[in-house]
Amino acid sequence: MKRRLAAPFVIACLALTTTATGAEFTFMALGDMPYGSREQAHPAFKALIAEINRRAPVFTIHVGDTKSGLDDCSDGLLLEQRDFMNSFTSALIYTPGDNEWTDCHRSLAGAYDPLERLAFIRRHYFPASESLGGQPMRLERQADVMPGFEPFVENSRFNWRGVWFMTAHVVGSNNNLDDAPDSDATREFLSRDKANRAWLVDSFDKAMAADAGAVVIAIHADMFGDGFDPQQETFTRTSGFRNFGETLVAEARSFGKPVLLLFGDSHVFRIFHPFPRSAGNLTAVEVYGAEHMHAVKITVDPGAVPVFTFKPVRNPALAQPLD
Repeated sequence: MKRRLAAPFVIACLALTTTATGAEFTFMALGDMPYGSREQAHPAFKALIAEINRRAPVFTIHVGDTKSGLDDCSDGLLLEQRDFMNSFTSALIYTPGDNEWTDCHRSLAGAYDPLERLAFIRRHYFPASESLGGQPMRLERQADVMPGFEPFVENSRFNWRGVWFMTAHVVGSNNNLDDAPDSDATREFLSRDKANRAWLVDSFDKAMAADAGAVVIAIHADMFGDGFDPQQETFTRTSGFRNFGETLVAEARSFGKPVLLLFGDSHVFRIFHPFPRSAGNLTAVEVYGAEHMHAVKITVDPGAVPVFTFKPVRNPALAQPLD
């Protein structure tokens, strides 16, 4: 992960589908937390969870990285983070980050086999077709509805009041793509990248068939650092985000209505349009993270312009400014 300067911005078991459409609702988004020691980070994270529970959003989306890349990847720590997610009063929808598995080969993280850690995450965070949280939400999973993609239990979607939400397992550290074409990492990347793109296309097809008012996609990775040219709106050949990014642009452009991409990874809250010419209807929001352990409140009104509005949610346990 590489930290980058923020771009200017303007702050602007439940059913799989709901019968009401067009009604305003609010959800929360966060990621890349808690980072640091249990003594310091965990009380602050509990304070943020309590603040979110007090505000009673319909659900919360965690975009991955439940710990620092230098923290241990042990079973106990990963299960502890899952327990944090289950302490959210409403549903908690989670998509994995790189620190939970891709980067677990690091000696400081315990020198684990990343693929074994990925299998652990899938087994313990995604045992059934529902979210985490105190009021689990029923989810439609790629593993259950797309033959040939059975391993990808983490890719999910649901329709809330006429807005389609989906998660795709796209992570930092260049999406686990490395320089060796025959490595385990590259083979894993190719398989997951194929699944993510198929899920993206199928989910947009579902949204268009349902005449959805908007689409929300949650991933972990900041795709817009090294390997992305903002002037040309293109990815380099060595970018692990190239295939997914190009598919996202094509699908968003075809959909034509508002599309929101939520992600984390670089820990800088920002709201921007990464593809103003090729997919101007796509808004990207990076959530807070790391030492900036805050959340983002997102209000959705399918009948308004704009459909999405955003407001930071301060962690009451932290004193630093929000920007």
